[in-house]
Amino acid sequence: MECETALRRKWSALTKAGLEAVLIGELPGELPPLDVCAGTDFQKCVWSALRRIPAGQTKSYSEIAAEIGSAKATRAVGQACGANPIPVLIPCHRVLAAGGKLGGFSGGLDWKRRLLSVEGVLSQPWNGETQRKFSL
Repeated sequence: MECETALRRKWSALTKAGLEAVLIGELPGELPPLDVCAGTDFQKCVWSALRRIPAGQTKSYSEIAAEIGSAKATRAVGQACGANPIPVLIPCHRVLAAGGKLGGFSGGLDWKRRLLSVEGVLSQPWNGETQRKFSL
């Protein structure tokens, strides 16, 4: 029981530190391992692929579809991104629409721009007012 409590505390601390880093415009350090129970097998497959996209890089919905062996399932990949229960830890913001367009994001496009800016993908900065608005 003590070991489990210590692991939960470590997981919580890593999660909090990672989210706080993102919210102040920094790259998160080590993120905790995830065991997502909710979702279909297809969604879990997409979410696993998203976790493999490094910070500072992006992929398109069609690239993710091809990577998981469902090249024609581009829209389904988008739907799986939209169903993502923990968008920062499962980085669906790193998935772009065709032609490098932002596409959608469950947290809104301002959040997607902000996250991609923090990761160096977008050069557009975000203002301090937004930064304060979303602090923990």
